[in-house]
Amino acid sequence: MPIYEYFCPHCNFKFELLRPLSQSNKAAPCPHCHNGAKRIFSSFNSPSGDTGGVSPSIGESSPCATCSALSCSTCRR
Repeated sequence: MPIYEYFCPHCNFKFELLRPLSQSNKAAPCPHCHNGAKRIFSSFNSPSGDTGGVSPSIGESSPCATCSALSCSTCRR
């Protein structure tokens, strides 16, 4: 079962939930306020040829962490 990330707009809480694929797009109960939370797209880190395969350590920021471009050629970073 995959882990999905959810965001509750009622209490601004972001959380992860292990759910079957068949329930991935259904609202999930927020563990804080118990209202329905919607699934959000998770970001993940993978090695890139530009950095020699070196990824930032956990806690370090990357200029691409907040980028919404579909590819690096789009944002030219």
